[in-house]
Amino acid sequence: PITRDITCQLGTKQSRSEKRHRVVFFKDDYGNEMRVVTNLMDVAPEVIADMYKARWRIETFFRWIKQNLNVPVLFGTTENAVFNQLFAALIAYVLLKWLYSKTAEGRIFKKLSFISFLRQLQKDNLPIDWRSEMAVILKKL
Repeated sequence: PITRDITCQLGTKQSRSEKRHRVVFFKDDYGNEMRVVTNLMDVAPEVIADMYKARWRIETFFRWIKQNLNVPVLFGTTENAVFNQLFAALIAYVLLKWLYSKTAEGRIFKKLSFISFLRQLQKDNLPIDWRSEMAVILKKL
């Protein structure tokens, strides 16, 4: 819910902005007060809050991609290039998650978290029982 909607000038006395800016105060999904500064004067405060929440979900999604899919930077800037790189990363993630799940169901001695599995697989340092079980699974394909 929107708690306040005000306009103000930004800066100090010595370097104050000429134009007025709008500050929309609202509660996030956890009850924390959020403040968004904007120059959109003709948009409803609820719409501004929704736009900020949507933008934050996108930022969170990209952070997850960078951390979990090993995509530190996007190679392209066009919509198609970004889509293709994200699609390829998601396919790789799903396949690796499937391989991890199938391997973890098998006869292994040392349990590994998915993150540990990925790190050790990337370094070619998986325990022998994991490698053997993966070989059995991949031969069945």
